[in-house]
Amino acid sequence: MKVKTIISDNQPVLIEGLKQVLSTDHQFEFQVTACNLDVNWPDVLGHYQPDLVIMELKTPDADSLQIIRQLRKINPGLRICVLTRFEQTSLPPQVNKAGAQGLLLKTAALEELKEGISNILADKAYFPYTQEKARAHSDEGSNTGEPLLTKREVQILQLISKAMSNKQIASQLFISYQTVSVHRKNIMRKLGVSNTAGLVRAAYDHCLV
Repeated sequence: MKVKTIISDNQPVLIEGLKQVLSTDHQFEFQVTACNLDVNWPDVLGHYQPDLVIMELKTPDADSLQIIRQLRKINPGLRICVLTRFEQTSLPPQVNKAGAQGLLLKTAALEELKEGISNILADKAYFPYTQEKARAHSDEGSNTGEPLLTKREVQILQLISKAMSNKQIASQLFISYQTVSVHRKNIMRKLGVSNTAGLVRAAYDHCLV
């Protein structure tokens, strides 16, 4: 399957490295065009008609996120993968909300990069380090003030998002009904929601499901 791809980054070495990685993929045939971040995106998308854009997020600010929104507005069906050096738990939800399907650290292993791009091309969200961060921290907040959940709370939130009741969750995790109820209340408090719909929405917003 041919995939017309644009790699947008201001580091030529990184672009060449990505080209090498993509050339070893046996599932897709990537036709790569490289450009910097300051291009006229309407012209670029109109000329090359890409299926996938892999772009650098230089700074986690409103201007950078606006580029993603612009790409999504120009081509709603475009797949967008963002590369960044910023390891912030608040960033993946922002990038996802702006319109990107995936976010990878520039330090990611080659296999993780290929896995992420394959998921994005299959229309699956790929935000791997978000879950790792959420599971690695305890109840304390992140530097941005975003509430983080324990490993058990993440498990329970994921099961809640699958429409499982407290009783079903207790049975699956081999814990008591009361323990699930306590965890559920703590999750709601940390995420600032008051009902199940809010929990499910938060799970998707934080890329935990």
